[in-house]
Amino acid sequence: MAKVLTKVEPPIGWLIFNRPEVLNAFDVEMWRRVPEVALELDENNDVEIIIMRGEGNVFGAGADIKELLEYTKKGIAQEYADAVNYCFSGLAKVRKVIIAAVERYALGGGCMVALSCDLRVAGQGAKIGIPLVKLGLAVEPLGIKRLMEIAGSGFAAEFLLTGDVIPMDKLISSGVVNYVVPDEEVVEFSKELALRLLKNGKYALRTTKRIMKEFASGKPDYEFLHTAFASCMNTEEFVQRAEGFINKS
Repeated sequence: MAKVLTKVEPPIGWLIFNRPEVLNAFDVEMWRRVPEVALELDENNDVEIIIMRGEGNVFGAGADIKELLEYTKKGIAQEYADAVNYCFSGLAKVRKVIIAAVERYALGGGCMVALSCDLRVAGQGAKIGIPLVKLGLAVEPLGIKRLMEIAGSGFAAEFLLTGDVIPMDKLISSGVVNYVVPDEEVVEFSKELALRLLKNGKYALRTTKRIMKEFASGKPDYEFLHTAFASCMNTEEFVQRAEGFINKS
C-alpha cells in the first residue's frame, strides 16, 4: 500500500500521509516520496493549492525511530539524513501554496514537515513539538532554518533545546500555528481556507510566496524581485479584477 496518497478535487490537491498504524511516522520511503508527490501536484493544472494531512486523523508522530536506529547500526546514518534533506529541499521548490492540516500530533519530523508548509491549521488538542534532543539528535539544519524564519531565534531555541510539546498559545504567538480550530474541524477548515485564498489572484499568490522565499534564502534574486510587482500588473487577472473594482465604485 502506498505510504503517500494524493487526491485531486479541483482546485485542491490533497497530499496524504498513509501509515496510520504507526501514527504516520516517517520512514525513508516517505521522506523521499513526499516532495516528489508535492511537486507532481505543483505541476498539475487542476490543482491551485495543496493541503497536507495524515490518514487516521493524525498529521505525523515524527520519524520512525526503529528505522533511525537501524540506519545507525548499519553505519549509513548519512543516507537517512540525505533522505530528510531531500524532502525539505524538494518541498522548498513547490510554487503553489501549501496548507498543513494538523490533527492530533505533529512531532519531530511531522512538525518539521508542517513547518515546511506556508500555513498551518491545528486542532485545539494537537500536540506539536520537536523532541529529537531528548533522543540525542539535533534537528536537520533545514528544519532549524525554517523554524527560525517563522518564529525567530529566541523561540526556536526554546522549541529545539527543550524538546517539549509547546503550549498552543505560544505556537500561535510565534506564528508556528496560524489557525486553531476544534479538533473535528481541522480538515474542513483547511479546505475552506484554501478556497478563500483562491478567491485572491492565483498568480499573485505564487508571486508573493516566491518573494518571501527569496528574502528568506539570504541570497535573493534581485532581478526577479525588481520585476515581480510589474509582472503581476501585466496579468489578465489583474486587469479583470481592477476593472471590476472600478466598475463597482
